Amino acid sequence: MRANLKIQQLMMEKIGRVINAADEAYLDHLIETDSVVASVWHQTLELYSSEDIENGFSRFDHLQWQEITTLPAGGITMAPMPWEQDKSSEAAIPFLLQEETPEAIQPEPATVTRRIHPAIWAAAAAVVVAAIASWWLFQPTRPTHQHLNLADKKHGVQLQLANGKVVNLSTDSGTIALQKIQFTNNNKTFSLATSTIDKPEGNEKLTLTVPVGLDYKVKLPDGSDVWLNSATTMRFSVPFLGKEREVFIDGEAFIKVAKDVDRPFLVHTATSTVQVLGTSFNVNSYDNNTIKVSLVEGAVKMKENGEEVMLKPGQQAVANGKEIRIRPFDETEELSWRQGVFYFSNASLGEIARVLPRWFGIPVIMDNARIASETFTGSLERSQSINTFLENLKSTTTVDYYFDKNGHLHFK
Repeated sequence: MRANLKIQQLMMEKIGRVINAADEAYLDHLIETDSVVASVWHQTLELYSSEDIENGFSRFDHLQWQEITTLPAGGITMAPMPWEQDKSSEAAIPFLLQEETPEAIQPEPATVTRRIHPAIWAAAAAVVVAAIASWWLFQPTRPTHQHLNLADKKHGVQLQLANGKVVNLSTDSGTIALQKIQFTNNNKTFSLATSTIDKPEGNEKLTLTVPVGLDYKVKLPDGSDVWLNSATTMRFSVPFLGKEREVFIDGEAFIKVAKDVDRPFLVHTATSTVQVLGTSFNVNSYDNNTIKVSLVEGAVKMKENGEEVMLKPGQQAVANGKEIRIRPFDETEELSWRQGVFYFSNASLGEIARVLPRWFGIPVIMDNARIASETFTGSLERSQSINTFLENLKSTTTVDYYFDKNGHLHFK
């Protein structure tokens, strides 16, 4: 076992002040929650002076690479970092440590060495890391010819009224009045006006649909916030009065419920119901055969087929129609979709393939059923070119792909 190269790279980027906000938040989370990562981080900091880190290593800006001879295909030899020196600290920790790179793709030791100044270690680390196929999904997006549009977004986010009228929320913004409903639509956020909430008469049923490749936020009349992932539909009624607050979710949503002890908040999926008073949680119902509810804070009660369970923060309930299982979950990994990133650890190609249609609007077909069970660890960005993702996959694994005449993606 050895330290995950992605974690090593992020540490170098953080020290070099070139890390992006999402990656820095992810790394900070790992440092706070995992003792091995924290130890490696502090050992890494000891390699540099606090003055150099504070000044961004500006005193080394004038230095150039020392002259070297032509390197063999294997790469370069570098002094071992702390995690390479102390093998006793390595443990089988999911997502932080990974199996050794298969021998067939490991870089050969170089026959030529050079001294590399600590100030430019980050650049050298990037070169070494880029040569290792174990982190192929973490490579930064690079310009490439796009085979097709990432997603068919021409219809945008749509709001359908009870009478069938449809409003395109991706094009219509500002304050909008329709029949008894008045709402504002700004900055990818839909919220109802106070005048609408106070009207006691009538009950207008609304359906809000988010297409592939997009996400959207809804502020409900009671003050609750709902973030909707791609390919998700939410149904609810206004003015949102009554003894219970109810929404119906088909897809995935993160919900922060406004507290109201007198009116429970109910989230319905195709097969389950989640009841809360005030809490933050994620519900995933993309697969109606498997409903996942992940609790961040507060408490929720999940019901399915007569079975009922209570969740505590940090727990995830997985209902498959036969039983409800409770397990811990990684908040960074489970909620990364809100930042437009899909993190996966030891996920099968079949699982990854189910995300592609939702994020890129591309139907996926497995020509070879056997490869669907192959597992990978990495990340996928919604803004990333699909071609970049596929070419990384093809060049570093045995998986190949092609597009048919209908634009369907095939893995073979």
